[in-house]
Amino acid sequence: MATQKPVEWVNSLMTRFEEQLPCRSGPQTTHSRINVEQNQSSLINISKYRFSLVIAGLTKILHCVNEMRQHSQFQPEFEKNFYESQLIVLDTLERCLSGQPKETSRYDEAMNVKTLLRELCQFIDVPSENHMVVQLKNLASKVIFSLSLNNFNAVFSRISARMQELSNSNEENPDFIDIELIQHINLDVTRLIKLLNEINQKFKSLKKNVYVVLMNSLEKAIWNWMDTYPKEFMDLQRKTNEELADCCDKLFDLLDNFAENNSKKRLNTWPLQMMLLVLNSKILEEIVNADAGAPFSPKHFRKRQFVESVKKALVPHAASKQLCEAAAVTCVRLCKTSTYINILDSSNVVFSLVQNVISDLKMLLFNPGKPYGRGQATVNQDVDLMIDCFVSCFRINPHNNEALKVCLNLNSPSTYHFVLVCSLYRIITQPRLGWWPQIDIVYNKAHELRNMFTDTLTKVTQGCIIHTPLRMIQLCQSLTLKEKVSTLKFKEKSEESPLSYKNLLLWMVRLIHADPVLMLNNQGKAGHEIQSSTLELINGLVSLIHQPSMPDVAQEAMEALLILHDPTNIEMWNPESPINTFWDVSSQVLFSISQKLIQHQIMNYTEILKWVREILKCRNAFLQKHKEYANLGSHIAICKQAHIKLEVVFFMYLWSVDIDAVLVSMSCFSLLCEEADIRCGQDDLTVTYMLPNYHVYQELSAASTILTTGRAALQKRIMTLLRKIEHCTQGCSQAWEDTFMNWECATKILVSYPKTKLEEAQICEGFHRTIGKRRASHQSTD
Repeated sequence: MATQKPVEWVNSLMTRFEEQLPCRSGPQTTHSRINVEQNQSSLINISKYRFSLVIAGLTKILHCVNEMRQHSQFQPEFEKNFYESQLIVLDTLERCLSGQPKETSRYDEAMNVKTLLRELCQFIDVPSENHMVVQLKNLASKVIFSLSLNNFNAVFSRISARMQELSNSNEENPDFIDIELIQHINLDVTRLIKLLNEINQKFKSLKKNVYVVLMNSLEKAIWNWMDTYPKEFMDLQRKTNEELADCCDKLFDLLDNFAENNSKKRLNTWPLQMMLLVLNSKILEEIVNADAGAPFSPKHFRKRQFVESVKKALVPHAASKQLCEAAAVTCVRLCKTSTYINILDSSNVVFSLVQNVISDLKMLLFNPGKPYGRGQATVNQDVDLMIDCFVSCFRINPHNNEALKVCLNLNSPSTYHFVLVCSLYRIITQPRLGWWPQIDIVYNKAHELRNMFTDTLTKVTQGCIIHTPLRMIQLCQSLTLKEKVSTLKFKEKSEESPLSYKNLLLWMVRLIHADPVLMLNNQGKAGHEIQSSTLELINGLVSLIHQPSMPDVAQEAMEALLILHDPTNIEMWNPESPINTFWDVSSQVLFSISQKLIQHQIMNYTEILKWVREILKCRNAFLQKHKEYANLGSHIAICKQAHIKLEVVFFMYLWSVDIDAVLVSMSCFSLLCEEADIRCGQDDLTVTYMLPNYHVYQELSAASTILTTGRAALQKRIMTLLRKIEHCTQGCSQAWEDTFMNWECATKILVSYPKTKLEEAQICEGFHRTIGKRRASHQSTD
C-alpha cells in the first residue's frame, strides 16, 4: 500500500498517530508510548519524501488538539493529556522541519507555513503557569526556528505585514504576537540586514506602544544569531560589513532620538544601542581610541556621548536610579558580547571597553551589603541579569573569583546562591565556543557546594517527610519517570517563588546531574573523610526520592543518583578504597529505597522499580570492571540487609495491580543473577551458594520477555515458577509473610465494605506502620 497508494497510506498513519495521542487514548503507558514513538519515527522518515503531506497532516492534528484544549473544561489529570499531546505533535513537527529540503516556492508548502504559523503563535504569548507550559513555549519556539530556516520569506512576510498594520492602527491594546516572532526566527547576517532595513523603514510610523516589544524582540534575535552563527559575528570583528554597519548606524540614531531626555525609555534602548555599536566595530573603535587622543569624527559625537553616559551611570549616586539600572543591563550585555570574541584577538576594542566597566558592574550586582534589585515585579529579570553577568565574568577572567566568593558564602542572601547554581549549570550545559573556560576550574570549590546543598536540603525538608497511606497509593496515578529519551511529564501549578529554597534545591540537584564531579571532588582529603562526604551527599538525594510534595525535585534526585552510580563516578566516591566504599554506600541507597517500597510509602512505585533496575545495571557494570576484587568489603551487615530487602521488593511487586510493575520486578531477578555470576567468578564459589534460587530467578526474568495474553496468564506463569523454589531464603520468607498480611488486610476491608469506607485509609496506614515496626525488630543480618 505504501508504494501503490502513498497518500492513502500516509493519511492512515496520520489517523493512527492522532488516535494514540494521550488526549484521545488516555494517559500513556509504556506500550502506548512505544507505539507513539514508532508512529512518530515513521512520520519523520516519510516527511523526507512527502514533506507537504506530512506537515499539512500534523498541522491539522495540532489545530484539532488546540481546539479541544480551548473549548473544553477538564480535570487536571485530563488537562495533562492535552499538554502531552501538544508536546508530542510539536516535537514531531520540529524533527520533520529539521530535515526539510531547501526553501521552495511551491504553493502548497507556502500555505502550510501560513496555517502552521497561526497555530504556533498561540503558544508564544501564553502565561508560564507551570512547567508543562514552559516546555510548550520552548518547543513551539524551536518549531518556528526550524520553520523559518527554509521558509524565511513566508515568516518574514507575516512580520512585515503586521508592522505595516500597526503603523496604521489606532488600537489601544494591539496584538504583538507577530512582532514577537522576530525573536524565534533563524537569522544569518543577510537575513539580519533585511530585518534591520525593514525596521528602519517603518520605525517612525509605528506607535509608541510597539517600540518596547520591537526592541526586546530584536535584541533577542541578535543574540539568537550570535548563538547560531558565532563565526559570522567573529568575521564582523575582523572585517566590517558595510551594509550591516549602515543599518545599525541608522537604527542607533532612531533609538537615540526616541529616548532623548527620557530616563525610562533608555532602559529599553540602551542595551540594544550597545549591541548595534558592537556590530559596527569601526565606529566603536574610533570612539574608544578617542580617549587616548586618536582622531575622532564629529558625526559620531552622540555615540561617544552615549558610551560616556553608560559608564557614568553605572556608578551609584552618579546618576538617577533609572539610568543606573539601564547602565547595569547595558554593561552586562556588553560583557556577554565580549565572550563571543576570541580571546586571542586581545586588541579588540570591545575588551578595552569591558575593562572600563567590569569592576563597577560587579560592585553593583554582587554586593552582599546592598543586594541588587529593581523591585518585586522584576525579580526574575534581575536574577537573569546577574546570571548573565556571572557567566560572562567567568569567561572573561575565570581566575578572578570575587563574585564566586560572594555567591559561595552561606551567609550571603539566597539570591546569590541561586545565581551561582544556575550560572554553573549554564556553563556546563551551554554549547561551548573553543575559547570558553571549562567548569573544572571550579572543581576545587566542591566542599563549599556540598555545604550549600546540605544547608538548602535541611531548610527545605524540615517537616516535609510524609508517610503516604496505601489507600492513597492505590488511587493515585503513578508519576512518569524521565527515561533516557526525553519523555513528557506534567508539573502542577506552583505557587513557589522562583527564588524559594525549594527551587534552589531543584537547581542544585540538576547541577549534580549535569556534572557530579562538582560535588565529588575531594582532592587532598583523607579516605574516610571523602567517604563520609560522599555518603552525606548521596543520602541527601535518597531522602528526596520519597517526597510526594516535591515530585519535580524527586525526579531530578533519581536522575542525579543514577549518574552518580555510573562506574566512572563510583570510583570518585573514595579513590583510596573504591570497592569497599561502593558496597557500603550503594547498599545503603538500595536498603533505604527498598524499605520505602515494602512499606508502600512511594506512590510512583512502578517508576521507582524501573529506576532500581537501572541502578542495579550500573552496579553490575562497576563490579564487572573490578571483578578480581568484587567481593572486597561485601560482607558488612548493610550489604546483606540490602540484598534481603531487594528480594522482598521483587517478590512482593509480582502481585502489583500495575502489570508494568510486575514485569519490571520479574526482569530485576536477572540482575541479581548477574551480580552473583560476577562475584563468584574469582572466588571459586558456585552461584547457588550466593543465590540459592539462582535458576528459578533466571526463569522468572526470562518469563518477563514472553508475550502473554493478559494478567491471569501472567500470574499463572509466575505461580508455576514460584512453586519451583526449593530454598527459603530470608528475603523469600519475609516476602511470603508480608504478602499474606497484605492479603489478610485487604480481605478485611473488602468484607466490611462499604461500612468502613471512611476508616479504611486509617486501617491500612496503621497496618503498614505495624508491619514496618515488625520488620525493624525482626530483621536478621546473619
